[in-house]
This record gives sequence, structure tokens and C-alpha cells, in this order.
Amino acid sequence: MTNILLLGGTGFIGKSLLQQLEKKNSVKIMIHNSNLQTNAEKFKGNILKKDSFFNEIRENETIINLSGQLTANESDYINTNILGGLNLLDSCIGKKTSQIILISTINVYGENLQQPSKENDPLKPKTTYGVIKMITEQMYEYFSKMYGVNITILRLADIYGPSKNNGFLSKIIKSIKEKTIVPVCYNQGKQQRDMLYIDDAIDCILKTINYKRDGFNIFNVSSGKRYSINELISFIEKISKTKITAKYSLEIPDENCIWADNRKAKKLLKFEPKIDIETGLKSTINQFFN
Repeated sequence: MTNILLLGGTGFIGKSLLQQLEKKNSVKIMIHNSNLQTNAEKFKGNILKKDSFFNEIRENETIINLSGQLTANESDYINTNILGGLNLLDSCIGKKTSQIILISTINVYGENLQQPSKENDPLKPKTTYGVIKMITEQMYEYFSKMYGVNITILRLADIYGPSKNNGFLSKIIKSIKEKTIVPVCYNQGKQQRDMLYIDDAIDCILKTINYKRDGFNIFNVSSGKRYSINELISFIEKISKTKITAKYSLEIPDENCIWADNRKAKKLLKFEPKIDIETGLKSTINQFFN
């Protein structure tokens, strides 16, 4: 049994991860303002306030940091990643923590039209989201090498699945139910993204917990494939048997294509995505209409 401290466990990924962690581990979860129903030990804390969680960190514990996901408030997003990250890292110095797993994003790579990005590729993010995640990763790497903290960065693709209520894919599906026009499809719907089903993402995180390797490590958690918005709309139309009304624009406000090579995770973590895009979309669509 592994001692787990979960930060940011009340979101889309966090809730799914918590359900699996509870089965075989001793889990403690930090909550801010939540009525989360769980058998795990809960305590009120805030990653921006070091003294609210410092004493909760146990020796030989694996800390999974899911906090710092994109929000409408840019300053909150920046503070949670940078200041929150510093608070966590500083709290772990000298505590003999087993490892910290930071959930990041393949958006740190930026534009990539030619081939899927590898973990050692240069980082050239084009959005604030990607830039802040890049800076956060660099901060974690510094602490790992300076203070000997074992840290693993997981760069997640675009995660989708039932119960996710934000993101472009969810908006497309909601447009069917609500009989509305799909939000603007940029670059005439040709923008491409690497899509990974939630169950596959959780499986890789669980495998990372059991991957005992000292030092600093990075893995892409992705499908290794890319799909355009137009392709996703076609899949959804086929599954739902509904014609989707989309609004198109020539504008390209961010990366035209983001996708990542997952061969390192396959080799070392024994990670293998099992849910293909049509199966995953079918499960996601069914949830919206039930």
C-alpha cells in the first residue's frame, strides 16, 4: 500500500483518479471548499498557504499535484502554478518524500506540424497556459536537481470523457443537446489536437506511482495521434446521428497542431492507450444524453 497525498483532486481528472487510488492506497486529499464525497482522509488546505498543508506531508509519500489547471482567472492560474509550486517544493525539502508527480501538458511544446513532440524536444509554447506550465516544470526540475527531490512530470494530451463540462469537445456535444451552433472553429476547423480518453490518462498516472526511479523524469501521456476539429465533428455526427451546425473562422489564435510521442511512456511505464477515439467519444456522448 502506497501513501498518497492528492492536491487538486476535485476536478475532472482528480475525481476519476481518486476513485482508483482509494482501492489500493492510503490516500489523503487536500480540499479547499468542497463537499467531495470520498473515503479518503480529507483536510482543508490551500497550496498558496504553505502552513495549511506543510504538516500533512508524510515521509515516504507520493504527492500528486493536479492543482494549477487553466481557469478563467489568469492571475489565479499563475499564482497556483508558480507560488503554489514553490510552497509545495519548499515543504518537501528534507522530508524524504517518495516522489512528486506533477501533472503538466503537451502544450509546453507549442506548434508542431511535422511529427509528434518528444520529451527532449525544445519547448516553444505560444499561449499563456503553455508558458506558465513550462516555467512551472523548470522550477520543479531545479528543485529536483538542487535538493534531490524525486520528481516526475507527466505532460498530458487533451483529456476528454464523461463528466467533463469544459473544453471545445464538450461544447460541441452540448450544442447537439441544446440545439445551438458550435463555438467558432478556428482555421476552418483544421486545428489538430492529441486526444486521450480519461481512463487511459488515469491508468498512466497509476503506473507512474509504481515506477520507482530517482531524480527528475518527464513522460508524454498521449495517444500519439492527432485529430482535426473537423474530424472530431464528423465522428460526433456519426455517433449521435445528428448534423452539427458549425461556425468557421480563418483565424488561428493559438497552435494549429499539438501532438506528442508516447513511446517513452510505453517503454518505461508500460503505458498503452486502450480506448480509441470513436469508443471514447461514444461513451462521452452517451453521458451527456443520459
